[in-house]
Order: sequence, then C-alpha cells, then structure tokens
Amino acid sequence: MAASATPASAHPFGPPATARISVAGSHVALTWLASPDDLVALGVAKGAFADPAPELTGEQKLQRSTVVRDYLISKITVSQGGRPCAGQLASLVGVTDQGARFTFDCPRKVDDLDVNIGALVDLDANYRTVVTADTQGAPTQKLFTATTTTQHLSFSASGGKPATVVGLAVGLAIGVVAGIGGFVALRVRRRSKSS
Repeated sequence: MAASATPASAHPFGPPATARISVAGSHVALTWLASPDDLVALGVAKGAFADPAPELTGEQKLQRSTVVRDYLISKITVSQGGRPCAGQLASLVGVTDQGARFTFDCPRKVDDLDVNIGALVDLDANYRTVVTADTQGAPTQKLFTATTTTQHLSFSASGGKPATVVGLAVGLAIGVVAGIGGFVALRVRRRSKSS
C-alpha cells in the first residue's frame, strides 16, 4: 500500500465501502471494509503516515495508528434503545484485506439496533457504505451516506415483534387450523353416516 495518495485521489465515486453485521444474543459483530485507496486517504487525513520510519510499509503505519483506531471506534457504533453498546475494534493487521473488525456487547438480547457508520464521509460527503445484515429477519442491505449515517436494523424473524406476541399469534393460528380440521372431520363423518 502506497502512502502517497491524498484524499483527492481516493474513490468516493467508486465502489462503496461495505460492512457485514450479525448478532448472536446480546453480541454484535460488524466488519467494515473500504478500498485500499480509501484507507490511504483516511491515513493521510489522520496523519498515520507522518512516521518517517522507512522500514514500515504504509499498511503497517495505518495498522499502528492510534488516531486511525480512535477515529474508526468513534465513527462506527451501534446502540440499543438509545443506549450505546460497548464496542471493541480488533487489531488493524490485515485491514486492507479483512476489514476493520468490531464487536459490540449490548445490555440485552438484540432484536433491533441503531447502527451508525460515519467513516470517510467527513473526508468527502460522496463516500457511502453498503451494510449487509447476516442475520435472518434483518433487511438485506442498507445504504449509509453523509446525510444518513444512522439506520435502524431489525434482527428478529418477526420484524421486531416481541417473542411473546409471535408465540401467541402462532398458537392462535394452530388453534384455528385445528378447529377447522376438527369441523371438517366432523362434517365428513356425518355425511358418511347419512349415506
């Protein structure tokens, strides 16, 4: 990765950054992946390449930058019921290939979240991120832009309805089907006796 790119040579009009998000109980995993040129633009803007150490590659300088880490932690967040979920960012080693890997711990089981992805849009308002939810019941994709940095995602198969409501609806449906089945069986039985 070259460290000579400037924010003007980044690709806000090219393919968007991507992110994948999944939930398991109260835990959230999110991986954000931008193009190498866009990561260089971020590194330049945040001073990650100011270290004159010639033995380090641009990628290594980016990986070691606490300013870049702090920036990503502040720009990529999730909250549940208006309360931020505690987040951690894994090592940035391999960030150009594997992305920035976040984990968040929320106070309770995740059915829905507000996700904020504001990375890069402060460098150029044309940057955007396409988020794909890996959890059943969630919208397939959402687009995050400079004007829409926060989006609400639902992760329950019921579209965010509490499990008790879903259970009640399923139980009611089973009861109705059983009642109709019993009625049909009774009618068939009466017809066969009268014939």
